[in-house]
Amino acid sequence: MLGEEIICISPYYERNRKGETGYLEKDPDDINHIFNMEVSLGDGKYVVGVHYGKVKGVQVYFVHNPFIFPRPYADGDAKFTIQQLSLMAKASLEIFCVIQKIPSLIVTNDWFTALVAAYPKHGHFGDVFKGTKFLHIVHNLDPSYEGRLYPNPHEGFLEYVHNLPSYLFVDPYWKDRVMNPSRCAILSSDQWATVSNSYKQELLERSPLASILKNHANPFAFPNGIPKLGRL
Repeated sequence: MLGEEIICISPYYERNRKGETGYLEKDPDDINHIFNMEVSLGDGKYVVGVHYGKVKGVQVYFVHNPFIFPRPYADGDAKFTIQQLSLMAKASLEIFCVIQKIPSLIVTNDWFTALVAAYPKHGHFGDVFKGTKFLHIVHNLDPSYEGRLYPNPHEGFLEYVHNLPSYLFVDPYWKDRVMNPSRCAILSSDQWATVSNSYKQELLERSPLASILKNHANPFAFPNGIPKLGRL
């Protein structure tokens, strides 16, 4: 790890892709429940179970709520998805507060983690994360994979759930009434990164989010694929 302390946080789904419950208890890396905590969203308070273990020297925490994280890729409306994103973000940040380890860098991965940087940047954790930088990794910004949400008109833009400014999700110049979590991640993070130099250039030139991607100087990209010369 080059001497760095690495902590990874992930949802612990009530059922995995095979439909199994309690699957972490069977994991050979000895991952165990360590505490519960209460996390507040705009629409109520949620009890989150926190599980902990080490995998190849990396500390891993899993956050569990059977109603918000029922299974991978669970179907749900815009409100349910925002509840998932909000709870994932706030629970992850709250873990750092509970264990009293405030990172110098938080790396968020794809649109499911899109709200992590937004909460500290908009006052939800006071000054706790004022020294933390946020890097968001973009895997795919195809319009069908940005996490776009279409709330019902009477729900507004679900501010009563996520308690964040609506402009983080909504581009007023788009003709469709759509919330975009990826927009929130890019606007809130200090920098973004992606999977290859060529894809970085493609995003900067053609992505619907190009105008805000360009606000970040020198985004990071790492060449993707197999090094052919090294295998000759």
